[in-house]
Amino acid sequence: MSNSKPLKQFDHLLLSPTELREAVDAATRERCKRSLATFAQRAWPVLEPATELKWGWALDAICEHLEAVSRGEIKRLLANVPPGSMKSLLTGVIWPAWEWGPQGRPALRYLGTAHKQDLAVRDNMKCRRLIQSAWYQSLWPTTLTGDQNAKTKFENDSTGFREAMAFTGMTGSRGDRVILDDPHSVDDANSPKELENTIFTFREALPSRVNNDDSAIVIIMQRLHESDVSAVAMDLGYDHLCIPMRYEAGRSKWAVGKGDPRKVEGELMFPERFPERQVDELE
Repeated sequence: MSNSKPLKQFDHLLLSPTELREAVDAATRERCKRSLATFAQRAWPVLEPATELKWGWALDAICEHLEAVSRGEIKRLLANVPPGSMKSLLTGVIWPAWEWGPQGRPALRYLGTAHKQDLAVRDNMKCRRLIQSAWYQSLWPTTLTGDQNAKTKFENDSTGFREAMAFTGMTGSRGDRVILDDPHSVDDANSPKELENTIFTFREALPSRVNNDDSAIVIIMQRLHESDVSAVAMDLGYDHLCIPMRYEAGRSKWAVGKGDPRKVEGELMFPERFPERQVDELE
């Protein structure tokens, strides 16, 4: 005869709701610690709650290269990726939050810069919003100091900070991570004078903004001119990630990982997000 009563000898194996929540949180922390891509996918609903996330191998490649910077394997990284590849969100928003939280390195200091200060400030605010979210705080409690918690700069109680500034006005602060996101505007890239000014800033001002020999510079941009910052960075020996929108044999560049998975000429980078018709219009 079956017994409908629960077997008391197994009661000790049952988790309470609190214990179950703690176990789930611990598993989430561990998975996010191991993978920036996993953290990015978990953080997406916080940053873009109304938009469905479409993930592809190109985003994994960006994450793999940023992880190599975190491990100290790469100290100068140039990433050339097409527009709309989540380059700003991954590099300037999600990566700093990942290093502060899942990686347990809240003392790291970041300088984020772009050709327009508004763009740099935009990513600063998104990063702060992610760190202050209920989801992030429940897993990686981080206290931002009240006397330095503004849209252009916020700091935590471990003295780590993230600061935003215009590229051509880089002065003052130094960082463990200097993130340069699209140093050229479309108009500036076609102006010889503005192109020259941007290259001068990159050569002379940017290197002086790092803290020490262990600091990293990450440039993530689309190509707009054959003599742009990317060309100078390649001449200087930066590790290079290049993901063309359409595959061309020999054009893709990988510093870590398995390389471009495409083998067919003209194959699209991210057809789920940028289908043939849309790429044709962009071209």
